[in-house]
Amino acid sequence: MPAVTPWTEVADRIWVRRYDPFDVNVTVVAGGHGVLLVDTRTSLHEAAEVRRHLAELPVGAPTAVALTHAHLDHSLGAGAFPGVPLYASRGCRQTLTRHGVAERERWLEWLDEEHHPHLRASPIPVPDHLVEGRHRIDLGDRDVDLLLLGHGHTDHDLVLHVADADTVLAGDLVEVGAPPAFEDAYPYEWPATLARIESLDAEVVVPGHGEPSSRKLLAIRRQQHAHLAALCREVVGGVRSATSAMVMSPFPEATTRVALDRAAATAG
Repeated sequence: MPAVTPWTEVADRIWVRRYDPFDVNVTVVAGGHGVLLVDTRTSLHEAAEVRRHLAELPVGAPTAVALTHAHLDHSLGAGAFPGVPLYASRGCRQTLTRHGVAERERWLEWLDEEHHPHLRASPIPVPDHLVEGRHRIDLGDRDVDLLLLGHGHTDHDLVLHVADADTVLAGDLVEVGAPPAFEDAYPYEWPATLARIESLDAEVVVPGHGEPSSRKLLAIRRQQHAHLAALCREVVGGVRSATSAMVMSPFPEATTRVALDRAAATAG
């Protein structure tokens, strides 16, 4: 599957490449003696393409890999980097361990058949370096902070902050070009998590999907999620109808319907 874009240097020694399917972002952060790869696509086959493309960059092979969250479009290719430390939140590992095999089977039901052999050949990754709260990776002349800032897209979203480059990698807490996904989300908590990302005051924001953006977009997304959370409270509290909330929502009707379901399930 061809890349959507070539590597783009969005900040000093930080490169992003967008890939189909899903317009998913893969990011490389390089330092004086280390290279961090963030997210690995949906299979060993797709991750092998990433490995080939890494040769286009003026850096060495990855010395560490990090997963922003457990969803397979970000994590299932991790096995293509054996022996490289694999960082993720403890919740990410728990989700992969408990649900990864069943999730892979579910994906087989709706992904095009051409992808099936590659998914079946890809083992569920087991991260071996677990982040709880905050962890710092030293890449030489720069650090990358791995942060758990709260629930949002999942209950284990990992945010990466490269302070010297004024850049934050937000994973699927932020998406560009498509509405957010709420299937595993926490609608009430998502706005506060985005506010904590805003407090990092990064100029460059790399989303999980779509074109890298800025703090301005981050503020817009926080406001949209806060508006939706307020609508969810009114619907769950019996003050507003679901139909009315869908009309008032900043997101499409189908997205809002899933968010309302998740709000009901995670209330209290």
